[in-house]
Amino acid sequence: MSIGHYAITAGTLGCLVRRGDQRLILSNNHVLANSNDASLGDAVYQPGPYDGGGSADRIATLEDFVPIQFSEQQADCPTAMGVANILNGMAALLGSRSRLKAVRPQQEDNLVDAALARPVADTDVMDEILDIGQTQGVADGTLGMAVQKSGRTTGHTRGEILQVDVTVDVGYGGDRVARFADQLVAGAMSQGGDSGSAVLDEGKNLVGLLFAGSDDATVINRIQNVFQLLGVSR
Repeated sequence: MSIGHYAITAGTLGCLVRRGDQRLILSNNHVLANSNDASLGDAVYQPGPYDGGGSADRIATLEDFVPIQFSEQQADCPTAMGVANILNGMAALLGSRSRLKAVRPQQEDNLVDAALARPVADTDVMDEILDIGQTQGVADGTLGMAVQKSGRTTGHTRGEILQVDVTVDVGYGGDRVARFADQLVAGAMSQGGDSGSAVLDEGKNLVGLLFAGSDDATVINRIQNVFQLLGVSR
C-alpha cells in the first residue's frame, strides 16, 4: 500500500477509481503530487521512496490533482512585489528591522487533498483494498458512523465519525497552511504515512479520503467532493 511521488517520503494507495474506461489510483495531492509541486506525468513509486522505492519501482505516473489553496502564497504580481521592495528599502534606511512580504491570500476554502495516478500497466493494480476487499458503493459520512481504513503505517484500523461539516487548518511543512471545509473527523485511527487511505463504512462503502490527523483525531475528505472535483467514479 505504500506509494508516493518520487520527491516525497511515502503515503498510502487509497483505492482504484474510474474515469471513463480507465482505472486510476486515488490518493492525496501531497502523496502523489508533492503538495502542488509536481508536474503531470511525474513518476509515482510503489513502495514510496521512504520505504525503498526507486526508479525501478515506478507503478504509475501523475494523472491529475486538485490544487491546494494555501492561506498565504508568495505573490506573483510585479506591482505588489515592487511596492514591497521599495518600502523595505525605506525601512532599512530608517533603521527598521521589520520587512513587508507580498502575498496572495487564500481565495477559498479547500474541500479535498486529492490526486490521481495512471498505472503503467493496468495489470499491476487490483480492485481490492488490503484487509478489506472490494468496495461496495458510496455512502454519506454521518455522525456516529463506524468507519475503517487500511493504511501504510497502522494497517487495518477502525474508528467512529465524531464530527461532520468541520473546518480545519492543516499545516504542510514550513509556513504553508491550508484551510479545509466540509470535512469529517474521526477518532485516532491513523498515523503519518496513512495519508491517502480510503475510508469506508462497515458495509465497505466508500465514505472519504484520509489526509491528515494527530494522536487524537483523523481528518477525512468527503468522498463525494473527491469524486466531483476529480471527475471520477467508483
